Amino acid sequence: MQIPDALPTLSAGSHDAQHGEACVMEYVSLLAGEEWSDRPECTHPLLAHEARTANDLLRESDRARLVPLIGRLFGTADDSPEIRARLRIAQARQLISLLEPASRAQALAAVERAESWIGRTGDENDVRQAFAEAMAFPLSSGDLDPDHVDFHVGAARMFPFALSPELEAAEAYALTALVIAHRIAGSGECRADCGNGPARARRMVKDLGGLIDVYDEVTGRTASEITIDDVRELAASALGV
Repeated sequence: MQIPDALPTLSAGSHDAQHGEACVMEYVSLLAGEEWSDRPECTHPLLAHEARTANDLLRESDRARLVPLIGRLFGTADDSPEIRARLRIAQARQLISLLEPASRAQALAAVERAESWIGRTGDENDVRQAFAEAMAFPLSSGDLDPDHVDFHVGAARMFPFALSPELEAAEAYALTALVIAHRIAGSGECRADCGNGPARARRMVKDLGGLIDVYDEVTGRTASEITIDDVRELAASALGV
């Protein structure tokens, strides 16, 4: 699908509505009829975050890869501990697929434990236990290039930012699985080129489609295909033309 000429140019960063450029999530807000924003209410925050990140890392020549996902990002506003846990587990599995096969066992075990918590509430002690295990998992030196290591080490620090009174055990253990996978990857076991932003972003586009699949499976949503004519109609309505 090509972007109609009437719409802003898809580009990196955030933009003012009048400047003729938009990131992928600003497109979603425009076509959804929401106030211009890269955090539209019609999209789950985790999916929107992945879309924004990929948008900003992609080269100009690659950014159109996101266009087919614009329609699929509509109507993903439902949220629950199970949805978040399932999405984090999916992210962990996507990362595990990049690891050397011989190094996957601990991360897969962490994923299976997280899956066993789906549908169970637990308590704050379970969340603290999950956090402690994530932070205690060792990170050893490997033979990856520094940018590659830095990416995984930085991503492995996500858990403290997710801590909140609303965090339940299933999501906490899903985060633990994701942290463990990043720490294993950063120890030299990742086979992908995660230190290369554009290359990682191209893979993120594919992975984002997989995350939307998981969202649809968990929620029972059936997303309708948005055609180029639909985009033109939505754009005309949103822009008042």
